Amino acid sequence: MPELSAPAREHFTHPRHAGELDPDAVDVATARVGEPASGDILQLQLRINTQETIGTVRFKAYGSAWLIACGSLLAERIQGRTLTEATQFQHDELVETLEVPPAKLHCAVLAETALKAALRAWVAPRTPTEVTTQTHQSHTCS
Repeated sequence: MPELSAPAREHFTHPRHAGELDPDAVDVATARVGEPASGDILQLQLRINTQETIGTVRFKAYGSAWLIACGSLLAERIQGRTLTEATQFQHDELVETLEVPPAKLHCAVLAETALKAALRAWVAPRTPTEVTTQTHQSHTCS
């Protein structure tokens, strides 16, 4: 495994917003993405307030230190953003800040995928004319 950069080590040893929210709460969107066979899973939960702002973020990461660091920085960066701002988030922001090496790029992509899935989970039940089946994308982050 490539050695962690200083910013990644900080997020790995002191993760921000780790934990979980009540998945049954009406103001919480939950997404779990990853590849269970390899053990790399990222769960992301967003509590959305009435102003359509992400008020609280929680994540759980099962996998490499790079995945934990990416989940932590993602949670830190999106808390307080509007939903519109959150849709613009790109994994490049994680790569640049954490100095993610090419061999671990998929960890940053997995974090972005979790965010996009959580945003879809939030929108889906609020679109009454559509019937949506929630699926989770899989990526390997080893």
